[in-house]
Amino acid sequence: MKSFWSLLIVSGLLVWARAAEQPDERRPHPITWDAMDKAVEAKSGDQAAGFFFKATNTSQQPVVIASVRPSCGCTVVDLPAMPWVLAPGASGVLSATVDFSGKDGTLAKSLIVESNGGPQTLTLRITLPPLDEEARRQNQMTARADRQAVFRGSCVECHVLPAEGKTGEDLFHAACLNCHTPTGRASMVPDLLVAHGHRDAVWWRTWIAEGRDGTLMPAFAKPRGPLTAEEIDSLVAFALSHLPTEAKTN
Repeated sequence: MKSFWSLLIVSGLLVWARAAEQPDERRPHPITWDAMDKAVEAKSGDQAAGFFFKATNTSQQPVVIASVRPSCGCTVVDLPAMPWVLAPGASGVLSATVDFSGKDGTLAKSLIVESNGGPQTLTLRITLPPLDEEARRQNQMTARADRQAVFRGSCVECHVLPAEGKTGEDLFHAACLNCHTPTGRASMVPDLLVAHGHRDAVWWRTWIAEGRDGTLMPAFAKPRGPLTAEEIDSLVAFALSHLPTEAKTN
């Protein structure tokens, strides 16, 4: 009987220990940041913005930050080390640089911080000066002459790299909102929030995969574009569930 109770006590301690190792939403996160959301206002002529986030381990145990994932390819993160270990009471700083060349309006990027204390999200906001209208006109002329040009040269940074490895809503934000953003959208670029007719899966897949001659819309399907059939399918599914499928009737 004594061995039974001993086994029961040991088993209970093991369960408690394993539970203690798991993040608990009821407990404060062991990492405290100087801010979870930071904003900067870019100046005319700037091409990038820098951010610094200070982390402090406010717990009594070491915290290990295993990764920091930016929301898109235009954001580069610099960490003290990988894995980044913070001893109890210790602090450290990570920096992030956002390349916003060719963009205007307001940008919001995020960093997903994964640690043994649980995930956290840091937000980076940038208010951009008006885009150089001459540079914008030149970009539009290049796209009119060759709509696939957005997938080559320096345009890759904005139109290809941010979309790599993404599907669905994440891919929509990375691949579509570069041109179809509600703010700063060129007059000849359609507003995706407005349907002028019936938009079904065939309609969306055709426009995304093949684009259209005589417009700025490129063909996104490989080999001419950067997206696989599966990635395009995920975009179509997102569009059907989140964007209007029929024109408004008065």
